[in-house]
Amino acid sequence: MGIKTTRPAKRIYQSTFTYFIPSPPNRKNGYREIEFDKITRGIMEMGFELETIQSQSCDTGIFIICVLSTKSKKIFETDVSQEIHERFRLSHTHSSPDIILDEEEDV
Repeated sequence: MGIKTTRPAKRIYQSTFTYFIPSPPNRKNGYREIEFDKITRGIMEMGFELETIQSQSCDTGIFIICVLSTKSKKIFETDVSQEIHERFRLSHTHSSPDIILDEEEDV
């Protein structure tokens, strides 16, 4: 017989974070993407956990798609993408013809 609890299960809130890393010039050795490491650390410091991470390459670079989770409604309700954008001075612009932003589709 299992143990019953009167506490409801804690809800988990999820959000996504997508980051594009342009292709570097050809090199003999690999390199560490320090900017992405800083952003990831900042996201975790905000109170999120990295639920899953996936990548998708294209001719001009690689997309990194993260699913973030938190048990805090207050943390979830902050504008995560805007806060990350401002904190790390990220750009919404790109030079890849493979990427189409919503606002560009009408052009």
